[in-house]
Amino acid sequence: MSTTTSGRDDASVRQLDISMPGFPESLPADVMFEQDIIRTIGKGFEARGFRPLDSACIQRQEVLVAGGAQYLDGGIPEFAFTVQEPPESYTGANFALRYDLTVPVSRFIAEHSSKLSFPLHVYQINKVWRAEQMPTATHWREFYQCDVDVIGQGELSLLYDAEIANALVGAFRNIGVDGFTVRISNRKVLAALLDSHGVRVHRARAIVQILDKGNRQPVEETVSQLVASGIPEHVAADLGRLVSSPTLSDARDLLKLRGADQVGIEELDTVISAAHDLGVPEDHLVLDFSITRGHDYYTGTVFETFATGREHWGAIGAGGRYQDLLKHVNGSSYPGVGMSVGLARLMGLLREDGVRKQQGLRHEAVTVVRREDGDAQAVTGTVRRLREAGLSVQAVFDPVGADKALSIATEAEVGFLVSLQAAGSATVREMASGNERGVPIEGVPDAIAELRRAG
Repeated sequence: MSTTTSGRDDASVRQLDISMPGFPESLPADVMFEQDIIRTIGKGFEARGFRPLDSACIQRQEVLVAGGAQYLDGGIPEFAFTVQEPPESYTGANFALRYDLTVPVSRFIAEHSSKLSFPLHVYQINKVWRAEQMPTATHWREFYQCDVDVIGQGELSLLYDAEIANALVGAFRNIGVDGFTVRISNRKVLAALLDSHGVRVHRARAIVQILDKGNRQPVEETVSQLVASGIPEHVAADLGRLVSSPTLSDARDLLKLRGADQVGIEELDTVISAAHDLGVPEDHLVLDFSITRGHDYYTGTVFETFATGREHWGAIGAGGRYQDLLKHVNGSSYPGVGMSVGLARLMGLLREDGVRKQQGLRHEAVTVVRREDGDAQAVTGTVRRLREAGLSVQAVFDPVGADKALSIATEAEVGFLVSLQAAGSATVREMASGNERGVPIEGVPDAIAELRRAG
């Protein structure tokens, strides 16, 4: 009986479970679409003065949970996945994969602050890992997150909160998403109202979970859930009134009535006005006091972004101001504000909107094949000439039939298919229209150039 080198028979090898639940893997066409979106987002951030930054995907566990950085709602554990060092390089440190980009960038700044100029405008587009129990189309254990941040030293103007909202709106519009709203609030408003009622901080966690549903259910349901969780009726009524307040004036009146601090309201007024001055359309920035964010480290302005009419997808972008996060790392004051976009959820929305289909063929890309009677050497010469003309060229040296050639070009999403035949002849097919043109092999570059100009 035949065996493998490890001593197992072929049947046992075939039964090996090779699935990776919760870890997405993509076909080339989907990866190229994803990379196009990443480049577009990056260019949008760079147009607003943000520069790319890269932090380590493996972080110390104690840094990842500094200042209560983990989620309040138990959605993920304190660290998604721990990392074990090999014995030969063991340092004694406890490591884990980063679950977001905000905490790692804070650690990076704490370590490299002497080499940086502040305020620091940076963005990261990198993978993060979370221990999702039930992965779905928009919740994965591994996914790209796009972060944009401004970080100061000692102090940071509230106007940067408005600039972050502006950067996110610009990025979404650049990639073809226009039906969305950035919902904005300030955690100081909720804290002030709770403080006026003498509600202790440890009770705020249950309140946050219920208020987070505020824009997706009737206010009466929110109040009922608060009471059922043990919040006194008069406090629940005030919280319901807050999350349903349509204007800053309404919320201000409530806080004034309870003798609560007004700082959060004034900060919101400043940020919203500045965002409009920067060019954020009024219908893209919406006041919503149910936005609280699940991380302990947010201290002021908070944002969540939703696709209009598809709020059930959840937030496609979120963030806020983190005033004291770095103090838990090295004791220094580096206040920051930023937002994150989960690329998996954004990609799902783009596919639903048909943006993936609209992007379609790459008109600068060509597949060159030889038919059964074609000359392999002619392929090399044609490929070289097309590449020297600045085109992206996929070369297929093995002889293929007409159907196979078309299948290869379709899967590669190229704009043109060049089939080389006998006697120095070629057929150039424009993939979008299906039109074909017969030309001598030497005329292939000119034929493609003419078709591109005509298109």
